[in-house]
Amino acid sequence: MEKFLNIISALNDETRVKIVRFIDKYGEVCVCDIENSFNMIQSRISRHLKILKDAGFLDLKRSGRWAYYSIKKDIDKFQIFILKEISDRNILVPKLKKKKVLILCTGNSCRSIIAEALINKELKGIKAYSAGVKALGKVNENAKKVLKSNDAWRDEYHSKTIEKIQDIEFDLVVTVCDNAKESCPVFPKNIKTIHVGFSDPDGKGYEAFEKSFELIKNTLLPIVKKELKCS
Repeated sequence: MEKFLNIISALNDETRVKIVRFIDKYGEVCVCDIENSFNMIQSRISRHLKILKDAGFLDLKRSGRWAYYSIKKDIDKFQIFILKEISDRNILVPKLKKKKVLILCTGNSCRSIIAEALINKELKGIKAYSAGVKALGKVNENAKKVLKSNDAWRDEYHSKTIEKIQDIEFDLVVTVCDNAKESCPVFPKNIKTIHVGFSDPDGKGYEAFEKSFELIKNTLLPIVKKELKCS
């Protein structure tokens, strides 16, 4: 009886019904995914998630300072029935909203492409784009090679000017070369712009691209995580 009452009590709130539907719809999500999508402060989200978890609906997995929630695999028949009812009623929930970061360099053929790919592969809740202030229009073959060898390449990645993505609302802009820093376009005041410089591997051997890959992964990704913190 106590478990039954906990289940009923946990869903006696419209926000919690929508949160459990959101997680059921999108699968495993980070707390920051829920916070961004529901436009709600982290403390309120955490309180709702704790109630749903205590009622047996959710599993929690931690990875460092990141917390991920998913629907518990061994929920009972009553909980399965409730989730189906919620789904069948087509309750509207927010779309999964990711924070957006622009990686900007000069040619958009090496460093910024590697950074874009690494962020999209490694950082959940964040969508990365890249562009060049004087884009070459072609991705360096060694940059593509190092990304393919690390299972990070997507055919959608290509060298482009900033005008191609100017309509996207970014949460963060990162310049990764000094020239891009000096000639960085003016963004709206509410978009934070930072500089994290890396040496250009263009014209060097493949080992230079492997080094750039590791430097970007170990240096830039933690900074992006901190700036677009998921806590």
